[in-house]
Amino acid sequence: MPFALRARKVAQLAACLIAVASAAALAANSRPQEEKERVGVIERAQGQIRIERNGLFIDNPRKGQAVTRRDHLMTGPDSRVLLSFDDGSRLAVGENAILVIAEYLKEEGRRSGALILDLIRGAIRLVAPSPKAAPNKRIEVRTEAATIHSRGVDLWSGPVGEKRAILVMKGQVDVRNDAGLVMLDGKRTATFISDRLSPPEKPVRWPSRRAQETLMTVAIK
Repeated sequence: MPFALRARKVAQLAACLIAVASAAALAANSRPQEEKERVGVIERAQGQIRIERNGLFIDNPRKGQAVTRRDHLMTGPDSRVLLSFDDGSRLAVGENAILVIAEYLKEEGRRSGALILDLIRGAIRLVAPSPKAAPNKRIEVRTEAATIHSRGVDLWSGPVGEKRAILVMKGQVDVRNDAGLVMLDGKRTATFISDRLSPPEKPVRWPSRRAQETLMTVAIK
């Protein structure tokens, strides 16, 4: 084989090996980064789901797909997704929703953790267990009308007509905005809010049937 041809083949082989090594290195470096930022996984999904992460999109993620801090989660019409967080919390997201995992801090020893969600549009149900070792854990859902704060709860929030409703099935939460504050304490206790310039309405207890029908808006069929 002529020297020039043999040299060209060696160069091509070397280039291939470098490309393979670079791809392997990239995969090795990106995988730990995702694991480091991971806060939970998708447990179930129905319909059109999209995750935006660092300007890139993951369309229709499957069961087991990791979710990370600062992920933007979007659902389409008649779509649902159920997330399972590493702290034991579970989050069901209804159709036509936009939600951001704004912050997640793992509890370590007596160091308090945090789970902060920005609900930009749509309905969710959040079931968050009460922390034992670190009782001051920060659990917040920030919406366009108010901020929902709790330490352990089963709550639903979503649009009802022109207002946003917050329904508590278990636990205690406070709902506050620039105009006022109400405390929801007890099963099926709910309030409505128009916007951040209007105070939350006086809490009322919903009938069981109404509460169950409301929770179905985020249930996977």
